Amino acid sequence: MPVNYSIAMLVNPRDKDSSPKAYAKAQINGEMTLKTLSEEVGNKCTVHKADVAAVLIAAVETMLKALKEGKQVDFGELGKFRLQITSKGALTADKFTAENITGVNIQFIPGDDLQTLFQGLEFNLVASRTAQAALLRAQKKGETIVDLSKPGEDAGEDEGV
Repeated sequence: MPVNYSIAMLVNPRDKDSSPKAYAKAQINGEMTLKTLSEEVGNKCTVHKADVAAVLIAAVETMLKALKEGKQVDFGELGKFRLQITSKGALTADKFTAENITGVNIQFIPGDDLQTLFQGLEFNLVASRTAQAALLRAQKKGETIVDLSKPGEDAGEDEGV
């Protein structure tokens, strides 16, 4: 199944005066909830979905505890998780303090199987969520022409084409 994408015109954040360029943006077409994931995993083995959900919740809690302790968490072929710190720069190392730290993110490094999975993906161009919303508004009004240059009430959700 191909991955849906739309095209967004974006300015280089490091050069605000540059002309926008076209970039691909993945379009999510749904969500797999913990309940659905647990059901599907439960269907592939002899473990009940409630047990799968309990194990997944406990795994996440344990992973977060390990990350807070500064450990990298290795999920085998899935990949590794570790903390990544963002900070403001200081002129010298002795002037750098914890106050310079602006945030913490979880970095994911995919495992070998996951990396090779993406090599054979196909891609399918679709309208952006903004364009889809504009089309729906026009259809409800009985209009046959959609002007994508005028943002509607859904503007800002996705600036793609």
